[in-house]
Amino acid sequence: MKKALMYFHRWWFWAFSRVFCFVYLRPKFNVEVRNTDQKIPRRPFIVVSNHGNFFDPWLIGHLSPYPLSIMMNEEGFRAPRFTQWYLRNIGAFPKKKGESDVGAMKYTLKTLKDGYPVLIFPEGQTTWDGKTQPIYGGIESIIKRSKLPLVMMRITGNFLSKPWWSESFRKGKVIIHREILSPDQLAAMSKEEIRDRVIRYIANSDLEDEQMAQTPFVGEPATVGLNRFMWMCKSCNAEDRIKGEGGTVSCGQCGAVWKLDTHFQMSPANDKAVAVGNLLDWSNWHKTQVKDRLANASDTALLTANDGVHYCDVTDLGEYPTISVGRLELTKKTLSFVPSDGAIEPFTLPVDQVNDYVFQMKTIFECRVKGKVYKFRFDDDSPMKWVYYFRYLNTYAECEARGYI
Repeated sequence: MKKALMYFHRWWFWAFSRVFCFVYLRPKFNVEVRNTDQKIPRRPFIVVSNHGNFFDPWLIGHLSPYPLSIMMNEEGFRAPRFTQWYLRNIGAFPKKKGESDVGAMKYTLKTLKDGYPVLIFPEGQTTWDGKTQPIYGGIESIIKRSKLPLVMMRITGNFLSKPWWSESFRKGKVIIHREILSPDQLAAMSKEEIRDRVIRYIANSDLEDEQMAQTPFVGEPATVGLNRFMWMCKSCNAEDRIKGEGGTVSCGQCGAVWKLDTHFQMSPANDKAVAVGNLLDWSNWHKTQVKDRLANASDTALLTANDGVHYCDVTDLGEYPTISVGRLELTKKTLSFVPSDGAIEPFTLPVDQVNDYVFQMKTIFECRVKGKVYKFRFDDDSPMKWVYYFRYLNTYAECEARGYI
């Protein structure tokens, strides 16, 4: 009886949220659903998808007539109490970002056993540049053990509509593709085959998609906040001098200016700006620069640094109180924080002990050392470059090549 009442509660809450999606989100994002000849199976089942923006759980979730349980970044549950209440009632449950989470895996299997479908984003976070990132291994084990149908989704246009750093929407077209594999089909596949099938199906790149290139995305260019992602000037190589305003991106060091259109195509706007291409091209150039620096730097050479960094804590309500303000420095061997306010003593973390390095809430670089979490907040500079350096200090290039971590 208790389970039946709980399901009834979840169903009504889900139904209300679906109405919001149909009335508000679908028109706002101009959503088109394809491959509808394959019907959503009866519950329970597993849904996997690429992840392009914050609203993906609802863009995908509203297609299910059954209440979904949604695996989400645990940081989202550190929020105002109403948000926490809504997430719990919608069926969301937390997973640690940037690492495998055995507890979340166990909860997923229990949720499926209780009869609820589960939605998982195997990338573990939204795409940085519109291209699907390597997925986290382990999803294939859940799919294999569950012996349930697998609903694979691929969303195009979601990144172009609202990338992670932007506060503004642009209306173009969001297309949701889906393919459903039956338990019998999955039983005939190995775990590795399942993983590779998921990787191939959810693979997407908004900035390389021909249909997206022909679709106008109307609205404000997503330049404000772009410096949180793109931190290095291609004209002069200066770091943390990029600023976005209106329809342009400029460098405060050399004065180069680029025009940015609604498809993230970048064109030089003065004689100081070199050719960039689009945002994905610029992102790939950043990766090359980081790899080259790592290949040529000595163990003790300074790779990058930022001043005015807030070493901070986090509360259950999603506030990030500052512990100290200072300078963050990185070499191949050490990550060091040197306070400028005298609030705490300087500390140094061995790079080979730093793991689970991710960015949170657009402004925070987070990592763990021996189970302790360190959070560094950047008011204007990029937390992303720190993730880039740590990824390529380790084995991320191999992960990109094979498609999974």
